[in-house]
Amino acid sequence: MHESEYLEWLMKQGEVVIPISLLNNLQRLNLSPENLGYLILGMASSKRIHSSAEMAKNPWIRWCLNEGWAKWAGEGEEKSISFLPLWDKLYYLWEKKQQVEAASQETAASIQGQEEFNYNKIIKWLDQVRGTPSITLKEKQLIQEFNLQYGWSTDFILIFLQLCFERGENTLQKYQPIAKKVYISGVHNVDDLVAFMNDLDWIQYKVSEVKKCVGQYGGVTRPQREMYLKWHRIWKFSHEVIMRAAEETVRTNNPSFKYIDGILADWHKRGVKNILDAEKALQEHDQTKKIEKKKKSAFNREANNKKRISRTDDRDWEKMLGIE
Repeated sequence: MHESEYLEWLMKQGEVVIPISLLNNLQRLNLSPENLGYLILGMASSKRIHSSAEMAKNPWIRWCLNEGWAKWAGEGEEKSISFLPLWDKLYYLWEKKQQVEAASQETAASIQGQEEFNYNKIIKWLDQVRGTPSITLKEKQLIQEFNLQYGWSTDFILIFLQLCFERGENTLQKYQPIAKKVYISGVHNVDDLVAFMNDLDWIQYKVSEVKKCVGQYGGVTRPQREMYLKWHRIWKFSHEVIMRAAEETVRTNNPSFKYIDGILADWHKRGVKNILDAEKALQEHDQTKKIEKKKKSAFNREANNKKRISRTDDRDWEKMLGIE
C-alpha cells in the first residue's frame, strides 16, 4: 500500500481531538485506559452518525450515556448527543485546581506574614461545606492537633481538608489516617500535598482494578488498600505482577485478596521481580501440582489393588472353611 493511500484510509473517517488535561485527569475522573477508549469511540461515533435512531443503537454511544459522560440534546430530527456532562466534570476539577492554587498563594502569604493560627476560619469552612454546624468535639481536638503536633498552618489544613472532601473522605474516621500518612511522609508544602493526594487516587484506581479482576465490586476498603500497599511498596511488586496473581486466583473456587496475598507471599520468598519471573513461578507450581497429582493417582491405584486382593483372599478363606 502506498503511503498516500494509507493516509487516506487512516483519516477517512475523521479524527477526535482529546485535550491533554482530560488525559491528565483520568484518575480523578475514575476513567481506566480501557474506558477512555470507549469514551473516544463514543465521541467519534457521535460525529460520524447523524441519525438519532442509529446513535441509540451504537454500543459506544450507549456506553457513554449509561456511564453519564454524555446525554441527549434537542428534540425530534434535531436530537443529538452532547458530551456536556464530561466537560462539566472537567470544569469542576479545573475550578478546584484554581481554588487550591489560590489557597496555596494565601498559605505562602500567611507564612511570610507569620499570621497566627485561625481556628475559627477552619470551623466556619467546615460548617459552610457541610451546610450545618456539625463539627464534633473530637474533630475540634484533631484540628488543634494538626496545628500543634503536625505544625500545619490554617491554610494548609484547609487545603488538606478540601482535597480529602473532593475524594469523599469527609468524616473524621476517613481523613484522620490520611493526615497521619501525610505527616509521616514529610509533606510540608501544598505542591507535595497535592501530589501525595493524587498518588492516593492512583492507588485507589489500582485496587479497584484488582477487585474487578476477582469479581468484587463496590468501594475500596482500608484493609484492601493497605494490603495493596504492602504488595507494591514493601514487597516491590509492580501492578502488572499483582494483576497476574489476581488473574491466577480466578482459576480457584473462591478468588479473594487473601488468596492473592498467598500467591504474592510465595513469589516474594522465591524472589520474583517481574512478570517473566511470575510466569516461571506459575509454571513451576503447575508442574509440581502435576507430579503430586500423578503420585496421588498412583497411590490410589495401589490402594485399590490391595483392597481388591484383600477381598479375593477373604473369599478364598471362606471357601477353604466351607462357609457359604
